[in-house]
Amino acid sequence: MIVAYGGLPFFVLLSALAVPAVVLGLLERRIKWYGLLATVVMVVALLAETPNQAVPFIAYLALQSILMKAHLWFIRVRGRQVAWERRIAVTLAILPLAIVKVTGLLPVPSLAFIGVSYLTFRATQVIVEISDGLIKTLPLLDYLYFLTFFPALASGPIDRSRRFLQDANLGFDKVSYLRLVGHGLWLVLLGAFYKFALAGYFARQLPTLPHDLGGTVAYMYLYGFDLFFDFAGYSHMAVGVSYIFGIRTPINFRFPFLAENIKDFWNRWHISLSFWFRDFVYTRLLMAFLKRKTFSEKTTASLVSFIVNMLVMGIWHGTTVHYVLYGLYHGLLLATNDAYERRVSFHRRYHKQAWYRIAGIVTTFHLVMFGFLLFSGRLVSI
Repeated sequence: MIVAYGGLPFFVLLSALAVPAVVLGLLERRIKWYGLLATVVMVVALLAETPNQAVPFIAYLALQSILMKAHLWFIRVRGRQVAWERRIAVTLAILPLAIVKVTGLLPVPSLAFIGVSYLTFRATQVIVEISDGLIKTLPLLDYLYFLTFFPALASGPIDRSRRFLQDANLGFDKVSYLRLVGHGLWLVLLGAFYKFALAGYFARQLPTLPHDLGGTVAYMYLYGFDLFFDFAGYSHMAVGVSYIFGIRTPINFRFPFLAENIKDFWNRWHISLSFWFRDFVYTRLLMAFLKRKTFSEKTTASLVSFIVNMLVMGIWHGTTVHYVLYGLYHGLLLATNDAYERRVSFHRRYHKQAWYRIAGIVTTFHLVMFGFLLFSGRLVSI
């Protein structure tokens, strides 16, 4: 069975697909079109294990492609962005994911398919940036390559289309490509160690813990480390494989447990998702609040935007109580942190001191771990 970064069959196929990419890179040829072919092969292999996902996957790509082209055409014909058309386009881009989430709660056949969430993040980003005038034209094959690029298809990282296509259209010299491949292989090995050795170890400990206070506290930390090493391991491998195919997919984790505050944590944890929500939810919601003068103070608008942003992120993970609580918890933490840094003179006086920064790291670590406990659903089940 072939599962993305899930076992030997995937890595055997990946190795076979990587060899021609390396040859092209060493010959200083563009890997783009071979990368698209390799993506088709890998997607077919992944869908072969779940054939019921093939129809919704293909339908999704077709509908998003039509939407993207129609959005470009409308703006080109009108010569400017129209607010109602923008809202319709963004809604239609998000609608398939919403339908998948809703049908998952109902006693009907699931419409979910591989990578639906991350495909939607990419598709929505393109629609929004077309609206903003940042994307003037986008060839269909380039768009499909960006959406479905197999190393990051299932669970990210979430790249941005203009950055992705800049790399895809770039020809590396031999030395630069060798450095990129070397770094990529290191990330693959590190990611595999994270996922299969460390995450595997922590995961095996979780079922042995009792459902009392001590067991729950131990579960909180073990689950947090399991979650980190599993997802960071996957992300490192996805980035490393991307490098082999000439795409410098952004790193998704940068030592998140060394964060000095909760804002710093979200600049280090699942970075591509955090920045996507920052750019397309938080910032735009804040701008709307300020434009409509919803709140008398900008600070209040910012705090509310933090809470709504993270609540939406929590609901994106799932509509069950523990995901909603997780999002609300982090929204409140971010809002509190922002208010504290703005208004408390103690922070302004000591925030550069070593002892203060160490205290921030320790405090943030425990706050984050409690958030993971919420995320796990264990508290809800007690």
